Amino acid sequence: MSKRIVTFGEILLRLSPPSHLRLTQATSFDLYYGCAEANVAASLSKFGLPVKFITAVPPNELGESALSMLRSFGVNPVAETVGKRLGIYYFEQGASERPGKVVYDREDSSFSTLRTGMIDWRTIFKKAHWFHWSGITPSLSQDLADLCKEALEVATEMGLTISADLNYRPKLWQYGKKANEIMPDLVKHCDLLLGGVDESEKVLGVPKNEIDSEEIVFANWMKAFPNLKNIVSTHRMDANASSNGISASLWNGKDLLNSRRYNISHIIDRIGAGDAFMAGMIYGLITWPEDHQTALEFAVAATCLKHSISGDINLATVEEIKALMGGSGGGRVSR
Repeated sequence: MSKRIVTFGEILLRLSPPSHLRLTQATSFDLYYGCAEANVAASLSKFGLPVKFITAVPPNELGESALSMLRSFGVNPVAETVGKRLGIYYFEQGASERPGKVVYDREDSSFSTLRTGMIDWRTIFKKAHWFHWSGITPSLSQDLADLCKEALEVATEMGLTISADLNYRPKLWQYGKKANEIMPDLVKHCDLLLGGVDESEKVLGVPKNEIDSEEIVFANWMKAFPNLKNIVSTHRMDANASSNGISASLWNGKDLLNSRRYNISHIIDRIGAGDAFMAGMIYGLITWPEDHQTALEFAVAATCLKHSISGDINLATVEEIKALMGGSGGGRVSR
């Protein structure tokens, strides 16, 4: 399989208190690297696809450590070495009825110093087939929204397939613009979009009635953004922070497909579950372009397995995901 993929976004240092401790109790932290587009890149590389990840890191040991982690997964990171610090986020694992919590510390990071004209997108996209981005990047600043637009315009001109995860994070939209003032001009370039019906108005600016079905909402998205070919959404049935049910759906303009539902009874780490789904969906559509149901089932099985893995990145292999799709779950030992 020779489909070459480019992802673009910020890589962050993640610090989490061990053993489900609260941040106020922490005397040490487990350290991981990740964040949305980096997680997608690492997962796709683990699936056997050639991936470039475009980012920025500081010229110090933390920056090099983050890039080394990506290389260990087979990702080819292309990073501007600028600025003075790597962005950080702290994640407090939830348990039972106590939800998880994220605290960001990413202001003035190396990634935040990027501007239009700094990245040679034509060279980056040479021989590439697919470009993936998320709504996190344009949420950080007008400069990064403009840079994202620059990348999308070149990717569109060069004929790449484009995917996005809306990834709406209200805490991040702090520079005076609302998501629905920025995102529509970016989403219009996309072929594949991951999002939920609740994001229709506040992210895409597409009106939605309370009684509108998912099929109606997604059909309206396709009317607003004619380039869209597939829209996918995950559905989390929250029991509590330790156990969830999860499924997904896909709207291809004709049919609304629904996946199998998985009941996850003991969540190890849910951070990156949406990125695992997105990577699974990209791999699925590349592998089974005419079989949307199989692509969807692969993606939801991938996100199910991510819940059992610590850190941001899904370490599940294609073989493990296919095995779960085939019914070999249940925790049996593989011998």
